[in-house]
Amino acid sequence: MRSTPRAEARQILAERKYHGSKLPRPLHGVIEWLGRRLQFLGRFFNWLGRHVPGGNNVLWAILAALVVAIAVSVAMRLARRRALRERGLGSWADGDRPEDPGTLERLADEAERRGDLEIALRLRFRAGLLRLGRARVLELRPSITTIEVRRALRSRRFDGLARSFDEVVYGRRSPRTQDVVDARTEWPLVLEEAQR
Repeated sequence: MRSTPRAEARQILAERKYHGSKLPRPLHGVIEWLGRRLQFLGRFFNWLGRHVPGGNNVLWAILAALVVAIAVSVAMRLARRRALRERGLGSWADGDRPEDPGTLERLADEAERRGDLEIALRLRFRAGLLRLGRARVLELRPSITTIEVRRALRSRRFDGLARSFDEVVYGRRSPRTQDVVDARTEWPLVLEEAQR
């Protein structure tokens, strides 16, 4: 028995791909609400497309270029910040000689003038550790922790500096001007005590 075109059409349209799924759609209402609220953007985009040579395709290309430019700008800004941080408190594990403490302190002064107190604090801390290492008070290595330095020095001055450093760098507390002032004035005294 041959099927009629109508029966074939009914059979084809009964296939799953022509019917909505029963899967839960948790964000459907939110997306629909957002679509209704942002409809004016679509109307503006279509209106603008009618007045621009090339229409909507050109607008989409311009919009895509704008998004890429913003993403590149953000990525470059983040990379610049990361480079500053690494320059200020990079790893000794890369095989390079550790920096000169005087250079680090000059960079800390610059960071402080710019208002980047965390970088200034990091630079002064590293400069202080380098000075302790050069004075042979500590055996510096990339993985040395503030707790190890505390045990080696047994200095209340260093304990205060280390506490501020850890709170800012690891605890993500916002640095205060006093933290940087303490680092500038206390590190020479820590070194002096340690050499005695």
